[in-house]
Amino acid sequence: MSQILEATAIIKGKDATGGTFDAVASKIGRIARAANALNRDVQKQMSVASTAAANAERHIDRTQRAQASAFHGYKMAIGGAAVYKGAHAMRAIAERAAEASENRAHEQARMDAAGMTAHEIEEAGKLAGDISKKFPSLSQTEMMHTARNVRSMVGTFEEATHVLEPLARLRVVALGAHPEKAEELNEDFDKLAKGMEIKGVTQDRAKFEHYIDNMAKAVNVFGDTLRPTDYYEMFKYGRAATNALSDDFMLKTAPTLAQELGGSSAGKALSSFYTQMVGGKMSNKSVEALAEYGLINKDKVIKTKTGNVKGVKPGGIVGEEYLKPGQTDPYMWVNKVLIPALAKKGVTDPSKIQEIIAAISSQQTTAQMMAIFATQQARIEKDKELVAGAKGGSAAEDYQKNDPKVIRKSIGAQADNLLANTTETAMPAVNQGMNWFASGLSWAAERAKSRPGDIAAGGGWLAAMGGALGLDTTLAGLEKITGKGGTSFMASKVAASLAPVLALPQIADAVMDDHDLERLKRYEAGPRYRLDQLAALGGSGWGPARDEQGRMKNPSWLDRHIWPEDDGRVATRARLENELEGFGYNRNVTEGRYRGGNAGWTIDDIRKATGIGSGEPVKAQIEGNATLTTTVTVQPAAGFWAQVEQKVENAINAFRASGSTAKGSTGSTGQSSPDASPAP
Repeated sequence: MSQILEATAIIKGKDATGGTFDAVASKIGRIARAANALNRDVQKQMSVASTAAANAERHIDRTQRAQASAFHGYKMAIGGAAVYKGAHAMRAIAERAAEASENRAHEQARMDAAGMTAHEIEEAGKLAGDISKKFPSLSQTEMMHTARNVRSMVGTFEEATHVLEPLARLRVVALGAHPEKAEELNEDFDKLAKGMEIKGVTQDRAKFEHYIDNMAKAVNVFGDTLRPTDYYEMFKYGRAATNALSDDFMLKTAPTLAQELGGSSAGKALSSFYTQMVGGKMSNKSVEALAEYGLINKDKVIKTKTGNVKGVKPGGIVGEEYLKPGQTDPYMWVNKVLIPALAKKGVTDPSKIQEIIAAISSQQTTAQMMAIFATQQARIEKDKELVAGAKGGSAAEDYQKNDPKVIRKSIGAQADNLLANTTETAMPAVNQGMNWFASGLSWAAERAKSRPGDIAAGGGWLAAMGGALGLDTTLAGLEKITGKGGTSFMASKVAASLAPVLALPQIADAVMDDHDLERLKRYEAGPRYRLDQLAALGGSGWGPARDEQGRMKNPSWLDRHIWPEDDGRVATRARLENELEGFGYNRNVTEGRYRGGNAGWTIDDIRKATGIGSGEPVKAQIEGNATLTTTVTVQPAAGFWAQVEQKVENAINAFRASGSTAKGSTGSTGQSSPDASPAP
């Protein structure tokens, strides 16, 4: 038998990859640890970035809020500036309107006082308005003023209407020459008009217009150094010489003299020249100097017994043709008579000529004027040519059209016209109000002697009230512009609430006598006072608007801090109604009085209101003969129902109190007069 042998083969091998895998595993571990570390770093950086982002967002948010605040503040600033400027502008307009209307009313009052009829005043206003349209730089009131003054010069309003436009032209020319002195032109032209009257040209319209036109030429040429008032001063101080001087001298030579000496000095020099050379009043020295150069007729010299010169007869001075009244021309006399006479004697040196002129002249100003005429002929002739070639009154249209300063004055003048014409009809009421206010101040001044504290307190309160109104108006304007704020005129209400503290009751007490106080006490003690208080509870009074329960309606944030949520009117109403019940008024009657309603009551309502049974028939027993008479007088007054109640109640009470209860016939309900049921 065969034998099977089993053998186990043990195979041994060497693992040469173990180290490699171990190295890989180790490397993977290191990679994992490095990844974990990297992850932690990444998480940390992400956290830092997240924090930075949050900070950045907060910073951006703060920046946006700051920008919004800055923009809001900018808007508030602009709004405040706009309100301030707007308030300032409105105040300026109001002041300008008041001034314009006052000036117009003042001029009308002066016209009336000057004797102008109502028709003339109306016509003057229309004519002044027409001229103001033609020359917009002149206001209607200014031309009304000029019309009144011109009327006094020419004698009648009819004559004044003919010369008003030439004066207006000269005035525009003067405005163009001196726009910086526009406010002084009224006074200047008043004086000029008076000077024209002194000169004696106002009664001759053609001569008047000739003077006006040539004065306009001189002003156009010498506007910077010559004003219309210079003519007035020359006319005024020229005295007798003014009417004697020739038109040619006054209009062509005198303007140069006025620039050199001034209007008043030029007038005095002309007066002195006229007195000496035409009037013949001079000193011995003057006569001797004139005689030395053959300028005087010695036969016409008047002397005293002692040999002193008393005067010179008319025609005693050589060159009479330049010294005649109405034709007197000092410039021509000096150059046509004096200078040739001196030349005949060999005197041609200017300094020597001035010495002789000083000896001839009786006054220093006369010597100065004659020296100018003798030594500055070239200048004077040049000025005369310039005046002759200049535009006269026709330049007014050019100034009005092309001069921006005159045009700017036109805006102001026409604004005055608008404001004056708009407010003219209101001036009677304004005058009445101002008279009332002046009367009040007069009363206060008299009262201040005995009660100075009360008057001072009242004045302080008025000032505070005015300031509060101004503040509230400004804040209200800001609210309109910015949409923020709003005070419900709180400052004004607070100021008004101070009235009792500032002795205003004492002022009221000062004007009330004992009789008034007694009546007030009776009123406060009676039912009418309480009914009036109930009626007053229906309004808002001081503070925000409230409903019937006394709660504020739509209060502002400041209202909530100042005023109580409930003003207590419910409790006050209950107290007043209880007090009225003590006077015999039940609530139905009370509400009818203070709420002003008429409920359309029937007789049953009256019975219930007055307590005559609760809807049940009245039972009455009468012993003997008794008559119940109730008379109710119906009057159209607010207290009708209270009168009905009182009359009925008084009658019932009187009836109940008149005797004891006994048997008798039944009474009546009084509604449809059926018999009452028998008593049980």
